[in-house]
Amino acid sequence: MLIKTNHVAAVEEFLKKDYLINLNILGILENVLEVEIFVDDELQPTGVLLRKNYFHYIYSKSDEFIEAVSEEFFSKEGFYGFSGVEESIARKIRSRHQVNWESLCRLYYLPEGNLDLKLIKNNTEDVRLEDAEIIDSYYTYRNDHSLEAIKADIRHRPSSAIYIDDEIASWVLVHDDNSMGIMYTKEAYRRRGYGVDVSIDLAGKIIEAGKTPFLQIVRNNSMSPGLAEACGFAEIGGVEWFGIVVGVPQER
Repeated sequence: MLIKTNHVAAVEEFLKKDYLINLNILGILENVLEVEIFVDDELQPTGVLLRKNYFHYIYSKSDEFIEAVSEEFFSKEGFYGFSGVEESIARKIRSRHQVNWESLCRLYYLPEGNLDLKLIKNNTEDVRLEDAEIIDSYYTYRNDHSLEAIKADIRHRPSSAIYIDDEIASWVLVHDDNSMGIMYTKEAYRRRGYGVDVSIDLAGKIIEAGKTPFLQIVRNNSMSPGLAEACGFAEIGGVEWFGIVVGVPQER
């Protein structure tokens, strides 16, 4: 039986034993106040489940924990989403349920020793809040809530952009799980190295804050891995975003 806990220190200590894989969960714990936390033991957990509305974040190497989670949280008719789950854990969950969508990604992080600020060739600055609507209009995963999420990213976390004649040309933000994302360079400004500039600039800000820069790249994205590697990022492994459906629920 899993229990709801507010003992964040013990949860963080457990997650940091596999630090790089759990960077996104640690980010959610840091940034999202309304998240629900479930464990099997408050002081010595063997697994952690975070619930944030539709999405769930989970980490455990225990098959018993995964089974308990499946039975207690995902047996009721409905739709459930999973965010950035390490691929071996994701496979265990997926094997028990009907998957109705997926986005398979590769996880990258920037070792502090790989940061090379000399690679920045153009002037960078923080993203201006007034440009949130522009960023949202180019966002691949734009939805009814994405604009407010982008505004929160700009207000509460570091960002980087290049402005040409006072117009935003290239940008990258930090999501509420502390991953770098929403990177984009307008078509007219591509092939100028702006993607490298804003990525390294933002990574530097993250490291200066005492954190580890990381990002998740969809596997069928053929361009971003090369950009990440050019900036010094190293691949860790696979993570998966996916949804399951239990029973025959009405559409959300």
